[in-house]
Amino acid sequence: MAYSAEISRRNPTAFLFIIDQSGSMNDRLMETKTKAQALSDAINRVLMELVTKCSKEEGVRHYFDVGVIGYGGTGCRDALAFIPGGVLKPIHEIERQPLRVEDRTVKVPDGAGGIIEQTVKFPVWFAPVADGGTPMCAALNMAGQAMKEWADAHLNSFPPIVIHITDGEANDGDPEPTAELIKQLATHDGNVLLFNLHISGSAGMKALFPANESDIADPDAKRLFRMSSPLPDPMLRAAQSAGYSGVPGIRGYGYNADFTDVVSFLNIGTRPANEAR
Repeated sequence: MAYSAEISRRNPTAFLFIIDQSGSMNDRLMETKTKAQALSDAINRVLMELVTKCSKEEGVRHYFDVGVIGYGGTGCRDALAFIPGGVLKPIHEIERQPLRVEDRTVKVPDGAGGIIEQTVKFPVWFAPVADGGTPMCAALNMAGQAMKEWADAHLNSFPPIVIHITDGEANDGDPEPTAELIKQLATHDGNVLLFNLHISGSAGMKALFPANESDIADPDAKRLFRMSSPLPDPMLRAAQSAGYSGVPGIRGYGYNADFTDVVSFLNIGTRPANEAR
């Protein structure tokens, strides 16, 4: 049965995040943060959660290889290039080498029904950037090469997952053919999964994990929908438990998402990480 391989040190899986860092990411997604700032926080939290899932008494186990590609300005880049190696880095190397560790103030229950502020350490690997155009095709090409190399070297592993987050459309061509090539890559356990999330700071119609292209009006949004993989059974169940439609065929796609939707989307998209052994 596809998408059922155990995730272990012998057979890790991979997560690759592709993040739009074009100039429009300087628009607000939250009252106090730009899209770039909010998304940077979300990605750093996900990286920390992946580290935590791999943390055992003896240290951080190599259950995952993880990468982040940022695109904007005049091209795309390995956003974790300060960590040696290719685009996909072992999770224990990510844990060892954050860009910096910040002090953040958070509100927590005081145990007596109230709320207190507490200072916590917040590792930062991915910094907010918002500049230039939207070379989405170049970023997908970079991702496709990384996915091919990884899948060919890990044929017995749970298929890698690519999560792409953008607030616009490509300005360097049609990304759909490259997305299709990525989705044709595979391990013995199934094809590479590609999920796409369109974020917006404005009110309006939204769709998260839709099943049909007809549910979406915008032509560029329809393209991102077609570029997205259907959710395999483990993630389909996760979407159901989070209150989304459970019909077979729903895709890992979201349109006009706000920050809450980003967090939910990332939680479901990385759900296989819970199965690491």
